[in-house]
Amino acid sequence: MINFRKAGLLIVTLVIPALVFIFLKFFATNHYDLPYYFPLSDSSGKIIVSDGDTSFYKVPSIHLKDTNGRLVTHEFGNGEIIVAGYLPENCLNTCQIVLGQSERILALKENIPNLNLLTLADHWTGVKDIYPQSLNTKDWQVLTGSDEEVKYAWNSTLKLLTEIPGAKTNSLETKLVLVDADGHIRGYYNASDLEETNRLMAEIKILDYEKKRK
Repeated sequence: MINFRKAGLLIVTLVIPALVFIFLKFFATNHYDLPYYFPLSDSSGKIIVSDGDTSFYKVPSIHLKDTNGRLVTHEFGNGEIIVAGYLPENCLNTCQIVLGQSERILALKENIPNLNLLTLADHWTGVKDIYPQSLNTKDWQVLTGSDEEVKYAWNSTLKLLTEIPGAKTNSLETKLVLVDADGHIRGYYNASDLEETNRLMAEIKILDYEKKRK
């Protein structure tokens, strides 16, 4: 009888954890696995697969001007994690909230050196009393150009106008996009919402962890 009890206890000890592992692996959602956006397809509409994995859109270089009027090429996928957004000409209350939350995000750079922010602006006024001191620096670059050039960059290149199902907002002025170190778009966020900003900061840390683990 004692042997049967020992055998039963051994089975429970070994089998239950295995069943839990199988359930979590195949049926549970991994909340630490960030999505990729915009799978690539060929001319027939078939999803492109490379080495068994779906191929996804990579953000190409942006060619705009810095705030001194010099032509700048901003490249993605060179090992930097980029958080990009848009700065309207008139930065009112909501815009100020977004800039404040962006400052919180930039503070992560102390532990994640390859994190940088990018802001696209139709017009740059350079009013120092309404902009954070960290804005328009090497860590938080501002690029500008004609209305058409900037619109192409945030619409076609960074796809900031993408509507995300279930998102709290799809407003251009409050939306931030997260681009990983390989140039893939990994998330969109409402920077005027504290919870959304916290989610973005957590997911930046996840990307950093993934990069270090590789």
